[in-house]
Amino acid sequence: MTSPLSFAWCFSHGRMHFFAEDQEPWCTATWVPLAAGSEDKALAEKQRRYGDAQFLDQLPLEQQVAIINQQETP
Repeated sequence: MTSPLSFAWCFSHGRMHFFAEDQEPWCTATWVPLAAGSEDKALAEKQRRYGDAQFLDQLPLEQQVAIINQQETP
């Protein structure tokens, strides 16, 4: 049996990441978690929150700072 997945958009790699919910995330780059139960819903959530931005530098400066600050908090 496989573990349920959590979804995240990685602004460093420019793509969706999938993390097993019972393990630490394997990516140490700049990513944001997406609350969704499927990849399609995660992509829709990413689009709603961040539009067409694939990489961090494609976001407004305020969003870039918020994402970077989120990475620094435990």
